[in-house]
Order: sequence, then structure tokens, then C-alpha cells
Amino acid sequence: MFFVLSKIFWAIARPLNFLFLLALAAMLLARLGWHRIARMAIAFAIAMTALVGFTQLPDWLIYRLETTANYLPIPPDPYGIIVLGGGLDAQSAARKDDYHLGEAADRLVLALELKRRFPQARLVYSGGLATIAGEGIPETRAAENMMIALYGDTRGAEFEPDSRNTWQNAIFTARMLGEDRKKSWLLVTSAFHVPRALGCFRKAGMNVIAVPTDFRADEFSFPWLTGDMAGQFIKMSLFTKELIGLVVYRLTGKMDAFLPR
Repeated sequence: MFFVLSKIFWAIARPLNFLFLLALAAMLLARLGWHRIARMAIAFAIAMTALVGFTQLPDWLIYRLETTANYLPIPPDPYGIIVLGGGLDAQSAARKDDYHLGEAADRLVLALELKRRFPQARLVYSGGLATIAGEGIPETRAAENMMIALYGDTRGAEFEPDSRNTWQNAIFTARMLGEDRKKSWLLVTSAFHVPRALGCFRKAGMNVIAVPTDFRADEFSFPWLTGDMAGQFIKMSLFTKELIGLVVYRLTGKMDAFLPR
């Protein structure tokens, strides 16, 4: 139920969706005679669209998430590597049961780099289906297909295919590893996602060191303007989703701190 509610809420709270719905609401308010409130809503929607779409505000917000955690040095002999899903897909409209790289595919690439550096380390890929109805192919299938395409095998990787969000990544992986969860594990995920991932895995009783990748914030450049409206709204969506996730996970006891470091 938590997963379904979060998906429904996010369909409304996504910044571009929210501004569109706000504009529709303003039109309805104007028809009902609430002209002052309608003008305020339209002005807010226009101002936020300009602020998000044409400035580096989303970069600054994402940068704050990416640099919040205290990144510890990688130990010389980690017991294992955990990589969180979110950057691959195993199906598309044209090709089924394949692998397709997304923006966060850096996660698996870095995990494979670490596996090359530490061949003795266990490699665990955690990521299932993010759809509400649970239909489709787990992301672990895409990861497995990619490894086989690159190496001819999966490099001895283990797969956790049932998780649908970060909290389930943590508890399902911890359950799969048993007492080995207390050993030294490298946790690979996108930099903006590190605080929530650290909080969940520590709450699940795992001893993890964050290894960030997939940095999204562009370098800041005066006068901090940009013409990439679509890209800026994607970054704002990432920040908004993470912020909501951090608040909700903290309030529901899935993390012990709002911004785990």
C-alpha cells in the first residue's frame, strides 16, 4: 500500500505536473469568480516555471544532496559490493527481455569497476519492478543480460529481484545476506540518492560505505542561467522526489536521521 500511495502522490507532486494542475485550477477558480486567487496561482506557476526552467536552482539543490554525506575512503578489502537498481530496463516497446541503459546506468558501471578492483568481493544487484501493478520484467534481468553481454557471465553476481523502493532494497538485501550484512559492504548508488540509501541500509542493520556515482549537478556559471528547461525540470523532479522520500522515510521510522551522513 505504501508503494502504491507513493506512486499516486508522485504523479501529482512531480513539479511539472503540479504546475500544470495549478494552472488548470486557476482557470477553474477564474470561472467561479475567484479572480484574485486565480491570478495569484497563475503568477506563481509562471514564476516557478521560469525559476526552475531558466536558472541553475535545480543544480544547486541537487548539489546539496550530492555533497551531504561524508564519503569515507574505500577500504582495501571490502567484503562485498551492493548496487541499487534504477538505471536499467529489461523491456521496451520494440525489444523485450533485453537491457537498456538509463541515466543512472553509471551505478552498474561503477559496481563492475569495483568488482574488477576487488575480485574477491561479493557483488549484489538489488532492484525489481517499479510499476504499480507489478507487471513486466525485474530490473535484475536487465543487469544480468548486460553482464553476460559484456563478459559472457555475471561475474558471480547475486540478484535481489523483489524490491520496489529504497526501503525494500535495504530490508530484502539484508535478509538475503543474513549475518554477512554486518561485514564491510560498498553501497553504490546515485550521489543525490546516497542520504536516503544510507539511512535505509543502516536501519536494516547493514554495515555500508557509500560510493556515489551519477552526479547530476552541472558546474555553476555566472549568471547562473540555462536554456535547458527540460533538463532542469528533470533535476527538480529528482530533488523533489528525494526530499519527499527523506521526509516520509524519517517520519515512518525507516531512517534514524533526516539526512544520514
